[in-house]
Amino acid sequence: MDVSEAYTRAVDAILERDVDLVIHSGDVFDSIRPATHVVVHFLKQTARIIGRDIPYYGIAGNHETPRLRATTAALEYATIVGARFVHGYEPDYDAVDVSGVRVGLSLIPHGAVADREVVVTPNRDDDISILVTHGTVPGLRIRGHELGEVDLPGHVLDGNFDYVALGHYHYFHPHRRNAYYAGATERFGFGEVDARPGFAVVEFDGNGVKKIEHVPIPCRPMLDLPRIDATGMDAAELTEAIRERTDREEIDGAVVRLKVVEAPRGVAGGVDRGLLRELRRRCLDFSLEISEAGAEEAPPGEAVVAAFGPLEEEFRAFVEDRRRSGKIGQRFAESFLAAGLDYLRRAGEGTRET
Repeated sequence: MDVSEAYTRAVDAILERDVDLVIHSGDVFDSIRPATHVVVHFLKQTARIIGRDIPYYGIAGNHETPRLRATTAALEYATIVGARFVHGYEPDYDAVDVSGVRVGLSLIPHGAVADREVVVTPNRDDDISILVTHGTVPGLRIRGHELGEVDLPGHVLDGNFDYVALGHYHYFHPHRRNAYYAGATERFGFGEVDARPGFAVVEFDGNGVKKIEHVPIPCRPMLDLPRIDATGMDAAELTEAIRERTDREEIDGAVVRLKVVEAPRGVAGGVDRGLLRELRRRCLDFSLEISEAGAEEAPPGEAVVAAFGPLEEEFRAFVEDRRRSGKIGQRFAESFLAAGLDYLRRAGEGTRET
């Protein structure tokens, strides 16, 4: 829901400004088949922009591009409200009149970028020429690797366009004077904890780009707390260290991660479960990552799974926490618990037989 709410806030901020054209550089959705309520919310918010007679163009990113060419992309629904998104495997072009100025849009979706021979050039009849594409520009290093991501061929960016609207990198970032990543409207993991969600506003004059401004939008707090060195601690001392570290910050409703390193073997299982349940109740998501002494620390953005006790006990606590919070009903909780415990029992028996 945070991502949908972020899009609403972005649309609010866009409509507060005197913009003439809206461009989305890809990854509206995080999958090829997003949930119906996600699509409906996107259409409703997009319709607010179209309702102000503001043209809206976009392309598909790597997350929403179908792997099979015959598959219909969810972005096709944007045409219902009057927006135009290119999502196939070929570049496209359109021109739109904006206050008497002809703006040409060369649209290269993710599916077309895979063609290393793709070539696009500005239309000479355009007063302003804009290239919209999705991928990693030469020289940009991104932590981690996403399924389907591609590097943009250098020649794609070498056309003499007035502006290049880049998508894929979730930070507001310049590649060239006239080529920017606008960033994302929300963060998608602790690898982006330092990102400032928002969008870019680009102003043109007779000589091309006049000004590029990053417009931040409010977002849910994401806290990566200072890690705890648990060398020599017992379970009680580690519990108090966790309590002290989390008491320093306003964690209610936030997405929080706390790493513990060099924990003596077996100490993780003795951390006070009541404290952990309370922290998970207060936060939208609380991630406690414990690595034992001598273990290699996971690379940035990769979680370390810590075991806090027998799996059956963990599962019981998980179900009870959801029941108390009202996220699941009593009858469902009982049947879910019974089914889960039975599955764990059978899985354990299978392991012992092996």
